[in-house]
Amino acid sequence: MMIINVLLAKKAVGNRQTFEFITSAEQLAIEGETPWMDSVIQIEGELINNGRVLAVRGTISTTAKYQCSCCLEEFTVAMEIPFGDNYQQANDEIIDSEANLTYYTGDEIDLTDLVRESLILAEPIKCVCSENCRGLCPHCGINLNTAQCDCQGKIIDPRLAVLQQLLK
Repeated sequence: MMIINVLLAKKAVGNRQTFEFITSAEQLAIEGETPWMDSVIQIEGELINNGRVLAVRGTISTTAKYQCSCCLEEFTVAMEIPFGDNYQQANDEIIDSEANLTYYTGDEIDLTDLVRESLILAEPIKCVCSENCRGLCPHCGINLNTAQCDCQGKIIDPRLAVLQQLLK
């Protein structure tokens, strides 16, 4: 669990408190197979008393293993994921019902849910090993990043074969 004691920060407006945690996907209770399952997840940040709320801002640093969507090769990427949220004590008067606030009780804030959510939301929809990835040949399946195939222009759609006669 990643718990910050906010007792010192609550004493005066403008107080700052830094924090650092090292955890894993297993400790964050992220279910299923994740790209950072075997990686160390480092969380660094700062808690700031803004008077009305306690603002938490930080960065999650980890490495992730993905499979390229184009060439199907595995690759590893370093990730720097910013995160943040505003916390208000649950028994305080509600500042703004429209505001995006998270409530806490006592003198501790648990960041586990915030970090888990930030990691999951940072996953890319389509993972590509590089911007120049050429993918796989649709006919023979060879990885075009590492080898050249001979079938690239030779296979013609049978429906268009009649048009090929016009080019002769």
